[in-house]
Amino acid sequence: MKFLCIAFILIFVSCTKEKVRLHEDFVFGYGGMQNLKLFKFTGDTVFVSPSYPARVKAYFYLIDDYEKDKINGFLEAVEKNDYKKEYINDNMDDGLYYQFEFLKSKKRVYVQNFESEETKKLTEFADYLINLSEYKKEIEHYNLKIDFGNTAVFFRESEPCHE
Repeated sequence: MKFLCIAFILIFVSCTKEKVRLHEDFVFGYGGMQNLKLFKFTGDTVFVSPSYPARVKAYFYLIDDYEKDKINGFLEAVEKNDYKKEYINDNMDDGLYYQFEFLKSKKRVYVQNFESEETKKLTEFADYLINLSEYKKEIEHYNLKIDFGNTAVFFRESEPCHE
């Protein structure tokens, strides 16, 4: 009888694996050529605004434990670094730009056409999130009141053309 109880406990413990949780809710936005796409990561759900600020439609998709583990690894790496608030290459107008906004810690990092050893991990994280979203099946979401963080940096006034 003692053996059966121990076996039952072992089976029960192995079947009740704790679910992986994201370390922090955060918003990731990226764009280029005036197209801005925003993602809000909460738990195992990713809310997507594909044409911000129009927000005519919103979508969501789910991420699994492997994907949450991978994202948590990036989040830990970002937490360890003391990034500046902005990395901007003023010599280039077009190209990829992205922003991470960490809602709990109130930290934001914006990168615009900037490549350096310091931003290498951020770019790798951005690439992972962009690629992840490309193969996910998005489901239409009707609550358009999702907080996608502070996006003001994406809508700066452009300088007038000089003739």
